[in-house]
Amino acid sequence: MASQGVLQGIRVLTLEQVHALPWGTAFLADLGAQVIRIESVDHLQDRKSGPFVDGKPGKEWWNEGGNLVYFGTRNKQSLCLEVNSPKGREVFLRLAKHCDVVTDNFRPGTMERLGFDHPSLARINPRIITLSGTAYGYTGPWRRAGSRARTVDAACGLSSLTGYEGGPSMRASNNYMDHSVGNNVAYALLLAIYSRKKTGKGMRIDLTMQETGVSCIGPAILEAQRGIKRSRLGCGHLWKSPHNVYPCRGNDRWIAIAISDDAEWLALKQEMEEPSWAADSRLDSALGRWQHRRELDDHLATWTATQDDQVLMRRLQDRGVPAGSALTAKDLVGDPHLQARGFLQEYDNPGCPQVGRRVYAGRPFRTPELPMAIRDSATLGEHNHQVLREVGGLSEDEIEELAREAVISTRPGAEERAP
Repeated sequence: MASQGVLQGIRVLTLEQVHALPWGTAFLADLGAQVIRIESVDHLQDRKSGPFVDGKPGKEWWNEGGNLVYFGTRNKQSLCLEVNSPKGREVFLRLAKHCDVVTDNFRPGTMERLGFDHPSLARINPRIITLSGTAYGYTGPWRRAGSRARTVDAACGLSSLTGYEGGPSMRASNNYMDHSVGNNVAYALLLAIYSRKKTGKGMRIDLTMQETGVSCIGPAILEAQRGIKRSRLGCGHLWKSPHNVYPCRGNDRWIAIAISDDAEWLALKQEMEEPSWAADSRLDSALGRWQHRRELDDHLATWTATQDDQVLMRRLQDRGVPAGSALTAKDLVGDPHLQARGFLQEYDNPGCPQVGRRVYAGRPFRTPELPMAIRDSATLGEHNHQVLREVGGLSEDEIEELAREAVISTRPGAEERAP
C-alpha cells in the first residue's frame, strides 16, 4: 500500500470518522505512511455520505462514495474491526504495539474506556505517538461537549464575523473548520514524528477544533482588546471599495473585484470607458469610495451585469485590476489553468469499477520528489487479512474465527439500508 515516500516505514492506526481527522491522515498516506483505517459496520456514516454517481447509491453503496476516494480511504488500508467487542479490543492492542501513531476523533473518555488512552498504549509501546482530534480538548469545562463543524464555527468566534452588513450571522462554508483541523492534524503528526526521530520518545497530542478556529480570527481578538468592534461586512472590506462580488451576464454568474488604491480605480474606470457616474469627485479617494460604497456597488453591478464573468476577469487582470470569476465546481473541472498545472486527477477506482472514472482535486503543493496522487482507495474491510496477519501476527485460523464471530467484516449487515 505505502509508496516510496518520505514517510515509508511509518505505520498509523486511526479510529476516524467524518471529515477532519480522515483529511489529515490522508496527507500522511499520500506521503507513503501505512495508514490503517479502523472501521465498524455499526458506524458507516462516512460510507453513506457520497457523493454518489448521479446522486444515487448503487448496489455496493458502501464502496462508491466520492469522499471515500478523496480523503476517507485515500491511499489507506481498511480494517473493519469491532473494537467495542473484547476480541476486537485485544486485536487493536496487538496492532498498536507495532504502530508508530494512533489517532482518534472520539469524545474525551472514549479511548480511556476502551483501554486505548495514551498511558495504556505507551505501556505496550513506549515510542507511540497518539493524537486525539476533538471539539474542545481533553481539559477544561467543555471537554465532553460534542460538535459539528457548524457549531464549532460559532464557538470559535468565526460566525460572529460572517454575514452581510447589518444582517445576522451566516455560515462561512460547509466544512471550513474540518479542512483547517485536518491540515493541523497532518502538521502536528509530522512534527511529532520528526521529534521522535531526534529524541526516541513518543508523545501525546491534544488537538481541538475550537482552538484551530480561534487561531484563524487572531486579528479580531486583537481588535477586541482595544475596543474596536469588527462589523459584519459580507463581501465588503473595512476600507477598500469597490470590494464585492458583482452579478454578470447569464444565470448565477458573478465576478469579485477588489480595488486597493487609486491606480486600480483609474484602471477600472478605463475598462468601463469612463462612465459619467465614475467621474464624481467623491470617488477620487479611497475614503470617499468607501463612504459611498453602496452607491458605487449599485453602479458597478449595473455594468458588470452586461459582461461575461470570465472574459471580464481576464480584461481586468490585464489592466492590473484584481478580479476573479466566481467559478463553479463545474467550471473548475474544466479549468485550463488547473489542467495546465496538473492539479486535477482522474481516478478509476479498481475496487468499485461500476463508479467509473471521476475527476478529483489535487494537493495545493507538488514536487517531483513527493508524488501526492491518489493511488488506491480501500473497499470496506479490504485489508482485514493482510493487516491482521502482517501487523498483528494472527494466523489464518485466528482471522477466520474473527470473521465467523463478526469481529471483522467486509460488508454491512443484512439489516443495514442504503442511504
